Amino acid sequence: MISLPIGPAPAIYAQKGQRHSHSLRLSCLHDYQHGWNLHAGFRSTVPPALTSVYHPAVAKRRNTLWVHASSAGAAHLASSDDAPESESPVAKFKALFSPFSEAGTNKKLLALCGAQALSSVATLIHDTYLPLYLSEELKLSNTKIGNLQAMAQFLSNASKSLSGTLADLLSPARMIIFGTLLTTINKPMFALSGYVFASFGTVVCLYWVTFAKVFDRMSKGVREAPGKALIGELAAESGDKTEGAFGLRQAMSTFGALVGSIIAGLAYTLSRRNYAVTFSLSALPAVGALLLVTTAFGQRAKDQDAANKLKRKDAADKAKAEGTASLNIGQKVRAFMGALQPAYWQALSVVALLYFARFDASFITLRARTVMDKAQLPVLMSIMMITQAVLSTPCGLRAKRSLKERNNLLLGGFGSMIIADLLFAKVATPQGMMLGAAAVGVHMAMTHAICLSMLSSYIPATEVPGLGRVSGTVWSFTDFVLGVVLAYSNSVAGKLADYTQQRGLGNVGCFYGGMVAVTLAGLVLFICSRFLDLGKEELVTTKKGVAKLKPSKGG
Repeated sequence: MISLPIGPAPAIYAQKGQRHSHSLRLSCLHDYQHGWNLHAGFRSTVPPALTSVYHPAVAKRRNTLWVHASSAGAAHLASSDDAPESESPVAKFKALFSPFSEAGTNKKLLALCGAQALSSVATLIHDTYLPLYLSEELKLSNTKIGNLQAMAQFLSNASKSLSGTLADLLSPARMIIFGTLLTTINKPMFALSGYVFASFGTVVCLYWVTFAKVFDRMSKGVREAPGKALIGELAAESGDKTEGAFGLRQAMSTFGALVGSIIAGLAYTLSRRNYAVTFSLSALPAVGALLLVTTAFGQRAKDQDAANKLKRKDAADKAKAEGTASLNIGQKVRAFMGALQPAYWQALSVVALLYFARFDASFITLRARTVMDKAQLPVLMSIMMITQAVLSTPCGLRAKRSLKERNNLLLGGFGSMIIADLLFAKVATPQGMMLGAAAVGVHMAMTHAICLSMLSSYIPATEVPGLGRVSGTVWSFTDFVLGVVLAYSNSVAGKLADYTQQRGLGNVGCFYGGMVAVTLAGLVLFICSRFLDLGKEELVTTKKGVAKLKPSKGG
């Protein structure tokens, strides 16, 4: 047997007796996350039969890796003494919740995703029936509902712009806790809408609900950019890609939304269609989310605050000692823009066009109520959420394989969105609405987390000279651009829906507009991946700590 103890200075020693069937035992005395180049350990001591070593993602989860090679020279790596060729279904299921190779990092990710799921539960409890409340109780038209959604989305993304920058200055953990606190404060406002309506009338209630909706989206915005930046930090700490983490985040958020819509449907039915009683339940999961993030990230926020203070002091002392001045605003802007490679702008163009097709789900609800009973409307959300929850993480893990896989999944997701729009527009039956909801779920599973990870792939993972950490600021800028797109999309969707409804075609104009936008997104992705930068593996940002195992050379 040939044993390879990997330490600060890799060494090789051999035991006699194995000449034709070799086993290599790699005892990792240090985490491979520090980036050992294992190629240096093979050199001439390894038999010529061992010509290559492949490293699976699961390898880091144990301190002992086994490499088996036949005398013919085939080599492959497994994570157990028996080197099983396939994992059990239970192991595969557990792997969906462990996208990172560090157990501690996975626990932090699960806490973050769990809080996101609870926040989604709270939001869907009131958002499932909010469009009907606005339409039936407050008598708003499709255009006005669309404008309200547009304003809420715009201000949400404006808050993301500020929170991402603050996350770079303070810490992502600190901003996540603060945003979750705002969400917890917001939810009781929806419960009080019935009291406001009964006491002060329709106009005052309209302003109240409008403010509550805007406040709700802004509090989500405060959490959003720091949450994405924190996933990037956790990935860098463990030396992994972000696709699996974003997929898990979407899956758990979607599962929370599913639970929230089910709770909303039950509460609405059991309360005899009382909107205020239904909305009031949203406060409970919000409190749970606040407790979870405070417990999981409270100490991390304190540690990062202390580290930031020390870093700023050291930078000031260094500048004073060297007699150098900090960059002015113009220099900082140039440095910031220079840190973003062309592939980032191409990815942003694709996602922006896609987001123009993603107007608010309120328009699906308003379309479906013309062919379905109102008590059945949560079924549509359930179909969408179940599909997303089941498919999001597997799609994210598949996208990690290569850029070709990633781009093909995105194109498939775009096609699924076109099918959904056609079903909503043309098949005016409950079955058509359900099939459309399923197609939306497939689309979201194949595109949402992968779009985020695609953008993350081209965002600087390390500090930029003169600027420091910029990932939160880049996410803020990204979310602001996408927020403008979503705001305009909702406004146009409302006008298109009213246009077709006034002409006796039903409120389907928004779906035709969506088909045009998603088709353009697919065309731009095809061009950028085939002729420009979105198909080039070497342009993907490399996270620190990833061990790349080079093929060994015999002799």
